[in-house]
This record gives sequence, structure tokens and C-alpha cells, in this order.
Amino acid sequence: MKKAYQPFLQTTPVYLALGALSIIASMALSACQSQAMIKDMSTAPNTTSALSEFEQQIAQRMSLDIRYFCADVNGKPSVPSSKHCRQALTELPEEISQLISNTSIGGIVLFSENVQEIAQVVKLTHDIQQAAVNSGQGKPIIISMDQEGGRVARFAKMTGFAGNMAIGASYPQHGTYFATQVNAVIAKELKVLGINNNYAPVVDVNTNVDNPVINTRSFGESPRQVAELGASAVNAIQAQGVMATLKHFPGHGDTHVDSHLGLPRVDHDRATIDQVDLAPFSWAIKHAQPAMIMTAHIQYPALDDSVFVSKSGEKLIRPATMSRKILTDLLRHDMGFVGIIATDALDMAGVSHFFTEVEAVVETFVAGADLAVMPFKVRTPADVTAFHHFIKEVAIALSQRIEQEDYTLVEFEQALARLNFYKKQYAQVDGLSLTQQVQRASALIANDQHIDTEQALADAAVTVLKDNKLLPINLSVINHLHLVVANQQELAALTYAVVNVLSKQLSEQQLARVKISHFVAGSSEYNAQAESLLVKADILIATVDIKTASLVDLGGMDDLTPSYGSAAQQQKKHSYATLLKQQLAQAKQVKTPTILIAKGSPFLISEFSELADTVLLNFDDRVYQDINQQEISPGFNASMAVIVSEGKGQGELPVTLK
Repeated sequence: MKKAYQPFLQTTPVYLALGALSIIASMALSACQSQAMIKDMSTAPNTTSALSEFEQQIAQRMSLDIRYFCADVNGKPSVPSSKHCRQALTELPEEISQLISNTSIGGIVLFSENVQEIAQVVKLTHDIQQAAVNSGQGKPIIISMDQEGGRVARFAKMTGFAGNMAIGASYPQHGTYFATQVNAVIAKELKVLGINNNYAPVVDVNTNVDNPVINTRSFGESPRQVAELGASAVNAIQAQGVMATLKHFPGHGDTHVDSHLGLPRVDHDRATIDQVDLAPFSWAIKHAQPAMIMTAHIQYPALDDSVFVSKSGEKLIRPATMSRKILTDLLRHDMGFVGIIATDALDMAGVSHFFTEVEAVVETFVAGADLAVMPFKVRTPADVTAFHHFIKEVAIALSQRIEQEDYTLVEFEQALARLNFYKKQYAQVDGLSLTQQVQRASALIANDQHIDTEQALADAAVTVLKDNKLLPINLSVINHLHLVVANQQELAALTYAVVNVLSKQLSEQQLARVKISHFVAGSSEYNAQAESLLVKADILIATVDIKTASLVDLGGMDDLTPSYGSAAQQQKKHSYATLLKQQLAQAKQVKTPTILIAKGSPFLISEFSELADTVLLNFDDRVYQDINQQEISPGFNASMAVIVSEGKGQGELPVTLK
């Protein structure tokens, strides 16, 4: 490990990037005013009266999701409780607008339920900022979204990309080029939608093949490669006026537990932590100055082995999100990070199973976090009232910790200073009219240039995992191609890719002789006719989507855990896997050559690859509709180009398979 990858020790004043101490001084209250404010709060009644200045400052350090909202009907609740609300919020209701204005909340997190159409998203973010400007703080706020690319991409209308592992696969041939190009496109599109903070890039080093939550979201297993690609991504995002977020500190790469469902633990020794887990964060802090770093709800005994007593009375090692040793001593002081420390969602099981809502916020503030993300669900008008109570309870509890000298007013004020500094830099109200903003966004989102970049990444990343001397196929002897796919959407996309590439290689007369048959799982029964087509085919081309289920795909939603990955969903995936293996085995018996085009996790492909002659991997490829309503798969396009020798598989797997 080169010296540059060691923990980046602070050699300059921590707040140099914030304009030295003048930033803090301009934001700070006088000591006597602050003490009086705290004293008043410690005895404040728990009512829904207007929030005090201290309470509003606490709200400024929170970011809420507004995924769902169920308004009252005729003055009565429309659902039994907020847990039953599943009405997607796509327009800002008056109740949420007033919450933003009355509390001076620091940020809003948007999810796929909130973002459906371009004009709708622009209007939603516009209304959020108008409500923020009408607050006591009178300034725009942070609007965040997870738009990593790959499996975590909340807005389907945006340009989609094959994800970080695909970028990692392109690295040997293209270096940091695609980390820069892809993230620049993502940031440009977020910016015109009114979203000023992207929860990306993931810089976890993937060192555990059984990791369900990171997996293809990682650039790979090499700390150096992850560091270089992560820093390039940060620079590209922030160059477009959007805050980047490194995640998940101090590293979520070597876990087998999803922190949406439990509390993971990493037992690396300190040397490994420095050389592997922390290396990308250290490198990016030094070379990219990220605006934000997100914590992980994860135990690191080598960094902090202190224990806490959970709300159920269980003694557990303190997770990073609640660790002062990790957030303040390590990240803030030793590594010299001057930006915003934001928590991962506090409603995730890695926190919510062990801390009450109030405890979670207070503990992470005391640990050194600046921004508490998703600490409280607001889904009904009653929740709006409850949120005011919640803020007051946090204020009382935090004031007690300050009086006990577990935390200081100076730290509280510094957190506000950091938030306000980055809000001023990135959270700005657009001077264009709403109509002009919509027109600009519509012209930019998924435009031809951006779609070309998406295809270019797919071309650069497609990786040949196995080839039994089959590539490139000899088109002169191919008269019958047989396709096996999971659904009609994939059939349309694969057929398009096949016809498109063949039409470039063959004359019209030659193309007319090629028969393309297919078998679609779920739409037909496996029967003698299907077997007959397989026997007659010159080559079989099959597809498979392989990934470990994780709540990250839904953006959390821990309260939906019983239905996520339901028996029916798992059976559907199992049925296609069984069918595919049956088809590949049958093809081997009748000596029909087979090519498998896979997308998703390379760690899960062995059960299929051992049956196929050739395997190509596209990582987290998507299928989308173009302006002609044609289903398009960049990965299928790239794979077919390799199959017929229009190009070669440029990608190199950035992880080691078992």
C-alpha cells in the first residue's frame, strides 16, 4: 500500500475549507444566549406550540423522507395508522409544506415513489424549496436522492447506467474515464430536476462475496482502484453543482448482513482497516474534498469496542453511526474531513431495533454526525404534529447531554455551520420560471448524448467470463437462433439486439434465412415443441438476472420486510433458474452450443456458467424504452456485438470469484 493510502492525517486547520474560523463565528450564538436557550428547553412543555430557536436548529440537522402521505378525509384519518399508508407523495401537500416552513427542516430525501415524471419532479422540488424559503431560516434546503446507477437508481426516467462494478470492470482499459463521464451525466440530470445532493458514490471495498447489500454497488476489491474511481466520481458530481456523498463509512464491504435488516460487524484488525476499508475515504478526502460522508450502521470493534445497552436491555458493541471514536476522533480529527457527516437512514433495522427514535438522533449527534437522515416517519397529518413533539423531545435529551458535558455547544454550532456552508454552495433556488425549468429538464434528461454514454459504458464493461472456443460465432453457418428469456420485456430487448447486430453483418437475403425462435418463462409451458426448437437451433442464447435480494433496492422500507422477497417472488426467480438450467443441460445433450448473457452479481453465476459454453456478464444492466417504444438493453447490445465479433469483451472482472 502506498503512503497516499494511509489514513490522511490532518496537517492544516480543520475548517480551512470552510473559510477558517470566521464561518463558525458567524454562525455561533453567544455562550450565555446558548446556555439560556438550553435551560429554557430543558423545562419546556411538550406541546405543539411554535418551535424555539434551539428546536428549529435541531430540525435543521434532520432530513426527512416524504415517500408516502395519506391526507385526512373529512377531518378524519384515511388510514388506521401511518404504517398502513402507501399513497405515493408526488405533489407537495399543504401539511408537508407547512412542516418544512414551520420547523426549518434541514433536508428532504426523495425515493422512487416520489419521482415519476420529469415535470412532476421539477414541480415537487420547486415547491419544497419554496416552503423552505418561507421558513424561519429563509434558505433553500438539501434535497437528496440515491442515484448511484446500477441496482440503486430511484428515477427510471433518468439515464441509467450499469453501476459501479461495471465501471470497475472498465478500469483496466479506460482508467477513471467512465467514473467521470457517468457521474457527470447523473449529476447534470439531478441538478435540472432540483436535486442538489446525490447519495453516491459507494466506496466500500467489496471483500466479501456473500455481501448482500454492497455487491455490484462496489467498484471492486482493490482499495486503490476503488479510491481512484471514487474520487473521480466525487469530482465529477460536484463539478456539476451537486453534493456528492461517500458511503458507507468506515466501510461496508466485508459484511454478510444487510444493515437494513440487522447490525453487521467487521472484525478486521486496524492495519487492514487502514489499508482496505478506510483507504478510499482517505484518498477522496485528500483529492476530491467530498461535501458529505455517510455513516454505516456497522460495528468495528478494532475502532470502537465500547458497548451500549439497547432498548431491549441487550449489551452490544456501539455501531459506527453512534461512535464518537469513529466519527469525531477518526473521521473528523485524524482523517481531516471538513464536510457534512450524515447518517445512513436511522429507520433501518441496524439502528431502529436497538435505539428509540430520540436516542438514535441524540446518540449520533453526540458521536459527531451533523445530519440525522430519516429519523422519523411522517406519513399522515397526525405524524406532522408528532414530529413537533419529537423535535422537542430531542432538544430536551440533547440539552441534558450538553449539561452532562458529553457534548458541547461549540460542536452543535459547528455542525450548523457546516450545513449552512454547503447549503449556500449547492442548495440554490433557480432563477428560471417553473415552465422554463421543466423545458430545460425535459431537453436534458436521457438525451441522445447521455444515452450514448450509457451504451459506451456497457460496451466497455461487458466481460467474457467463459468461452469454450465459441466466440465469435460463425454467421455463415447460423440459420436458427433460439432465445431463452425470463419475460417479454427481455425478449423484445434481446431480439432487437440480435436483429440490429445481424443486420450490420449480413445482407438482406442472408438475414432473411436466419430463423429466431424463443422461449419465454411464465408465458408458455415447457413442452415438446420447446424441446424441438432447441434441438433444431444452431445456437442457444439465454439471459439471466442474478442478484441477492436487499432492501436497498427499495430504499429501506423496513416495515415491508415480511412481503419483500415474498415466497411468490422467490418462487418465480427459482422457477426461471430451474428452467434455464434445464434448457442449458438439454442443449448440452443435443450438442447445441449455448451462450449465456448474465446481468447482476458475478458471485452468483457459477451454477449457470458450468452448464453454458460461453458466459458474458453485464453487471446491473437495465431495459428501457426509447422514443419509438422499443425495449432497449445496453448490455444485450454490447454482448451481441461481442458474440458476432463487432467488438471484443473489454471488461475485466474487478473481484475474485470462488
